[in-house]
This record gives sequence, C-alpha cells and structure tokens, in this order.
Amino acid sequence: MQHSRLYAVMKQELEANNLQLSPYGVGQLENLVGNGLKRMTMANVVDHSGYIMQAERNLKSLIEYFNDYAKKMETHPELSDSHFDAAIRTCPTLWPYATSG
Repeated sequence: MQHSRLYAVMKQELEANNLQLSPYGVGQLENLVGNGLKRMTMANVVDHSGYIMQAERNLKSLIEYFNDYAKKMETHPELSDSHFDAAIRTCPTLWPYATSG
C-alpha cells in the first residue's frame, strides 16, 4: 500500500537527516502525507509508479527543507513547533503536498 510506503520514506528521511520533530511536528508531517495521498487518490494516480516516485522525491525534498531550516535557525537536530510552523509557511509547494499558505 502506498500509504505505508510514503510513511516509511518519511521516517527514513527524518532519521537520515538526524532531524528530530516534536509529536506535533510529526503529526503535522503525517497530515501532509495523508492529504497528499488523498490528492493522489482523487487524481486517480495513487497506483501509478511514476507518480509514487515523484511523491517520494518531493517528500524527501520537503524533509530536506525542514532540515535546512533547523540548521538556519541553529536548532538542528531539533525543529521546534514554532519553527516547524514557520518552515511550513515558507517552503515551496511540492506535489502532492500542500504546504505554503
């Protein structure tokens, strides 16, 4: 199931970047992934490998953005709730994850 695959990528990337999020940040990131999966389902692309690979690449890019943000804020390896919220507001929108706003 693509749902578990994207969540596994999320966990692997957090670990690979040594990025520590609070339960709030993890929950928000899980919501982004869940909503992205909903967008993919509505677009009828959830079972197409090319779209899944793009979603994985963009998820990795999103986590790299959060990692870089934590470094910029000089809090790495941690990203506080307020910094997470600020990072969400300033990061680029990467399909299928709606982040900016």
